[in-house]
Amino acid sequence: MNAETQVTTAPRAIETSQFAALTGGHESPCISLYSSAGTAGKADLAHWMALLRTAREGLAGTPMTVEKAEEQLRSQWAVVEQDTAAHKNAPGRAIFMAGNFFGCHHLAEPVAERAVVGRGFFVRPLLPVMIARGRFFLLAVSQKHAALYEGSRDGIHKLTVEMAPASLHEDLEGQEFDRQSQFHSAAPKSTGKRGSVFYGTDINQKERILHFLRTVDRTVARSLKGQSAPLVLAAVEYLFPLYKTANTYPHLLESGVAGNPDILSPEALHASSWKLVESYLEEAKMSALEMYKKLVNTERTSSNLREILVAAERGRVRYLFVPPSGEQWGSLVLPETVHLHSGQEPGDDELLNLAAVLTLRHEGPVYVVPADELREGAPLAAVFRS
Repeated sequence: MNAETQVTTAPRAIETSQFAALTGGHESPCISLYSSAGTAGKADLAHWMALLRTAREGLAGTPMTVEKAEEQLRSQWAVVEQDTAAHKNAPGRAIFMAGNFFGCHHLAEPVAERAVVGRGFFVRPLLPVMIARGRFFLLAVSQKHAALYEGSRDGIHKLTVEMAPASLHEDLEGQEFDRQSQFHSAAPKSTGKRGSVFYGTDINQKERILHFLRTVDRTVARSLKGQSAPLVLAAVEYLFPLYKTANTYPHLLESGVAGNPDILSPEALHASSWKLVESYLEEAKMSALEMYKKLVNTERTSSNLREILVAAERGRVRYLFVPPSGEQWGSLVLPETVHLHSGQEPGDDELLNLAAVLTLRHEGPVYVVPADELREGAPLAAVFRS
């Protein structure tokens, strides 16, 4: 899916979709470089080269030598220059390199300068920002058209997704259409919420709309396959219960943006949808913490790093809670051996970061929480899938 149009409400740094790419599987070793260096140019390339060379010890014995990494950085330097030119005032920057990957991202905050080598990219410095930004999808549906957006706290951009048929009218072409059919919304006394009411031949109209919405759902489900971000529906009220009937994407929010999206500006769509997503994300975090506290001292939770790493590798971590600071170096040797070291040694991973990457890779949420929110001040904790 390619970006077609976009609306932003604040300066954006690394995109949520780009962050998702960083946590995916990549050829090891993965090199992560962080710096608050200035503009891109010959002197700056020399600066990043010098930073890269500090990772020489971590690259020892891997397929990626420092010389190969330097060549990759040199060959991709135009990407860095382009990003720097577009964001000259960014206080920080990060470069991520692997045998099959290169990425450069500007950062919204200054960052400690460092070079980290591991099985996955070192993304812990990005976690608090990415969690707060809250990636989500927005589906705007009317009888005239449907459009899919990707968004975060910072804005939304429209995705190029082919909706076929593109409208209810197009979906009904060639079918008999009863122009006397009508529908309206009514408020059930028990809930006070508006719902759809159909009379007589209106049932035919309901089925026709459902046919269109199921077509939309198939496109959405195919486009978002493998995603776990929440989906917000923007539509007039009578379409809400109908789309929920048609929906198969498992992360559709219960509440949506009410109103005709054809006449709502992208800014209005973003503001309304983000309000729902922000509330959902906070509730999800509190629910995860409550589940952890409820299940403490059972086999469903752990604060043991060794146990958590093995479970994360196997996709068994449902929720992971990591501290805002602190590091633990060591290595995970499959299938279930974990070595912990007092300091970084050649071939080591930062294991709190590795636990986060493996959890995210298997679509498990990761939350940054202070130790006093966990049992007995544990540095990290996990809730396992049943």
